[in-house]
Amino acid sequence: MGDTGRTFRDWVVAREVPGCTTTVQDDDHIVIKHDCMTGQVNFYRFDDMPEVVELAVTEDASGENRFFLHFELEDLDRAKQLFGEMDEVLQEPCDADGTRVLLCCTVGMTTTMFAGKLSQVAETLSLDYSFEAKALEDAKREGGSYDAVMLAPQVGFRRREVAQAFPEAVVFEIPARIFARYDGAGALRMLMGLLGDDSLAAPDPSDLRMMRSSRKDLPNKEVLIISVIHHPGGATIAWRLFDNFKLIASDEVYKPKVEFRDLEDVIATMRFRGIDLADIDAVGVAVPGAVDFGTVTFSGYDLGGVNIEKGLTDKFGLRVFVDNNANAGAVGCYVSQDTYDSVTLHTQQVGTMIGGQGTVCNGHLLRGHRGMAGELSGLNWQVFLHAEQFADVELDVDSHKELLAYYEEQASWSGEAMLPILATMLQAAIAVAAPDAIYISYDLVDDMEALRKELAKSLPEDLIPDLIHITDYREKIFLGEMALVLQRLSTSAT
Repeated sequence: MGDTGRTFRDWVVAREVPGCTTTVQDDDHIVIKHDCMTGQVNFYRFDDMPEVVELAVTEDASGENRFFLHFELEDLDRAKQLFGEMDEVLQEPCDADGTRVLLCCTVGMTTTMFAGKLSQVAETLSLDYSFEAKALEDAKREGGSYDAVMLAPQVGFRRREVAQAFPEAVVFEIPARIFARYDGAGALRMLMGLLGDDSLAAPDPSDLRMMRSSRKDLPNKEVLIISVIHHPGGATIAWRLFDNFKLIASDEVYKPKVEFRDLEDVIATMRFRGIDLADIDAVGVAVPGAVDFGTVTFSGYDLGGVNIEKGLTDKFGLRVFVDNNANAGAVGCYVSQDTYDSVTLHTQQVGTMIGGQGTVCNGHLLRGHRGMAGELSGLNWQVFLHAEQFADVELDVDSHKELLAYYEEQASWSGEAMLPILATMLQAAIAVAAPDAIYISYDLVDDMEALRKELAKSLPEDLIPDLIHITDYREKIFLGEMALVLQRLSTSAT
């Protein structure tokens, strides 16, 4: 190193700036750390050529270069001037209002490249986003404040523990189809949607995530919710009238069976009580059975084949939406929390063999072909899996009805007998939707640890979702049906 280089190097090292930490790595490399920026002063020597100095400033969170310059070290005053320009960038305040995003994979290599791609896209779109990549274990150990943590597909299964390490951040797995193609634009759209950032475009109105983040953008409406819940030997019809989320009227009635005219009676009774139907913006009806565009397409009850939506609209002139009650309950479970991005609700009445399942996957309710998703009434086959242990009388094994009737009588009131049946039904949800959590509304099986052990007979422990027993299934139906009604009203208003 020449005399000019030595003098300049010593001058850089001797500087004392509040908030800055200077580290001499060796004679040719100096690192200066300040808040969210890292500066470097590097020296290069070549035969028969002037010494070259490299000045660089990198933003820690995004890895973005904020200052980069090479110059031949011939004039000491000029070198100090250029360093002063670098120093101004180095000490710029961090933008506290920007969105900080951490990307994690096994060792941090692939996510470093992906973070660079995301930075390019965000810069092109003038978005105030910064991206940082780390190995997963390093990220958990070092912690930090981030708005979101994006996991590479190979570590996506560890989402739950990452969410615990970064409780204030939105934590999600980057889909393999996006990550493997280095689709920065696709990943950024997904990220912005999860953060509720609509600076580029309005959020997808079918995405229920916006329902749980804030109510400020939802329409102020007067909405009537009617819930039908069947029990062995009868059913409860409950209704609630809301005005901008405020409960203004409610009632319920128990019926031996439910027919369409019973739903008509609910609305007619409201009118007789002085409620002006013209003030109601929409009606949401949650019923047992598969529902396809307002028609109950599959049900073991008396509403099967009935177009509830058209019937109530024609009679009262109201705007009506109809959903399966387990689906509505699943939406209620989903919008009432922000820990899980995919949830299943299994609901079942004591004394019945088959329950219902609703699933919200990545913010979208699964309805399926003609509304059959989650409708388990057609799965009577599982009763044969355990019939033998209860068949202490001679039965006609060729008679499906005889076996089913006997099994219902003997087993449907026993928690011990129903535990493996429930586990079988939950395995179907895990195999198809793989939710983060399964909510269970079933009084006969309320020991979630016993249920987990039953599932562990067929599934590895780390593949079993969180199991949550709930007793407020009816409240989840009202909340979920309200969300579905407002979602449709929001969609039609755009």
